[in-house]
Amino acid sequence: MNSLSLKKSRTTTIVICLIVISSISVGFKLSHVDFNEPPISEDTYAYVLAAFSIINGDFSQPDTKPLGWSIFISPFYLFVDSTDLLDYLNIARILSMAISTITIIAMYVLARRFFDEKYSLVASCLFAFEPHLNNNSVLGISEPIFILAIILTFIFILQKNHSWYFYLSFLLAGIVWWIRVNGFITVVILSIIFFIVYKYPSKNFFKYLLCITLFIIIASPMLIQKYDQFSDPLYFQISDNYFIGDDMRHFSENTKDIQYSASDYIRDNGFAGFVERFGLTGFGNLASSLLKMLFPYLIVLVPFGILFSLRVFTQDKDYMKSIWILLLISLGSIVIPFSIASDMRFIYHTFPFLIILATIAIQRIVKHGLSTFSFSEKQKNFFLVGIICVVIILSGTFTLRIDTPDKLLNQERIEFSKILTQKFNGKILDVGDTLRLLTYTQLQDSPNLFKEFKTSTYDFAIGRESNIFASGNMLERTVLYAQSLDELIEIGKEYDLKYIAINEKQGSVVWYPYLTTLYDEGENYPFLTKVLDTEKMGFEKFKVKVFEINYGKFILNEI
Repeated sequence: MNSLSLKKSRTTTIVICLIVISSISVGFKLSHVDFNEPPISEDTYAYVLAAFSIINGDFSQPDTKPLGWSIFISPFYLFVDSTDLLDYLNIARILSMAISTITIIAMYVLARRFFDEKYSLVASCLFAFEPHLNNNSVLGISEPIFILAIILTFIFILQKNHSWYFYLSFLLAGIVWWIRVNGFITVVILSIIFFIVYKYPSKNFFKYLLCITLFIIIASPMLIQKYDQFSDPLYFQISDNYFIGDDMRHFSENTKDIQYSASDYIRDNGFAGFVERFGLTGFGNLASSLLKMLFPYLIVLVPFGILFSLRVFTQDKDYMKSIWILLLISLGSIVIPFSIASDMRFIYHTFPFLIILATIAIQRIVKHGLSTFSFSEKQKNFFLVGIICVVIILSGTFTLRIDTPDKLLNQERIEFSKILTQKFNGKILDVGDTLRLLTYTQLQDSPNLFKEFKTSTYDFAIGRESNIFASGNMLERTVLYAQSLDELIEIGKEYDLKYIAINEKQGSVVWYPYLTTLYDEGENYPFLTKVLDTEKMGFEKFKVKVFEINYGKFILNEI
């Protein structure tokens, strides 16, 4: 067999392997989704509604959601004519699944910068079967396209043989910033890598300036829009009170407009207190989230990969430095955010690069560790296949245990939301994740009107849109910051709070720890009247009580 035929045969084998890997991955993804039920993630609704806003000519940016993902999905909605919001939610879910599946190929291409074909396929497997990524891919939100864009920026910046590719890398960095707020750090990472990979700063400085120009050109429409809308090109909703140190207070109706800077925190708590709150706490939360994220199989492989990566064997040293630059800067940049609210989704984009480290561990163990025991090449390959089988089994087992669709629970959530929208009006406080499908229900009750959505008239904090929902009586979600039930009621009176809804299973939540016992003891308070109890209505899984506040009785009780 000549070299051309051999190359063609190897290419065919790789393509077949990637198809098989992708097919198994799709199977894992489908186990996480029921297209007959709406997604639980409220971010999905925000992105879908923003897509309709774009279609309607309103490019206003939601406070906490960049427009990148909504811009991407909006053209697909032009080919659909439906009055059912679920159809559009499913399009977003299908697109995110498709992108996540395509990213398996991108992962292979990225891995080829570090490994041969065999171990690049291993890296693709680790990515394709990762249960957290598969679960996230069916929500119809921005992480899958964000991860793909990050991988592509690295593929291009690490293309030494075709130096003009780095222009594409910086161009994509601008798009990355459109997709997620934390994408701005990508241009910093690429800038450092540029001078590591391409060296000779004086020789390449003009090229770098051109790269930055491309980045600014791509990012500038977003920056101009933010400046026009918020008078700040770098605006983010919680930026004015970020260092207030409490996730809840960023979004609460009574505290969200408070301006509180890092210097304010240092003034009130001292520099040591600042370091402890936003350094040590953030680092601890980040470490905890990483451990959870790496479970079930990367938690074993990544530590060995870190160890082995310190001594490069077959990998390009500059490329390994690039991996470490991305991981350290990406993770370091979110220490402060994680001191306030730790969400694993913020670090999902590091998965491909952690997988590179994990693959290094597998490569060193198979190629060098097994050589110590005189394993033949065939035996090593069997061992490698065994590792992949273990990964698939662990992934499958974990997939079945996390966030698999519960049809009855979702149906009861929807039924509960319908009852609320039909029988109640006024502001309601959500304690313990009770109102996740309220927005969906409200929009479904207004066929076609959600297509008229415009971001500029919507308040995402409370889930209210004046142009869509019927004027007059309606149920509005609110968030109020307080440190006790009595304080909550006092503040609630000022902000017209009417109801408190609490979930039996999630009563003990971070935002309202003083309401932990309210589900069982709420009726003991004379100023709270139980107006709805799903358990007495025959609900099997979604057990929620709704209490109406009687401010007159509260005042008498205080006296």
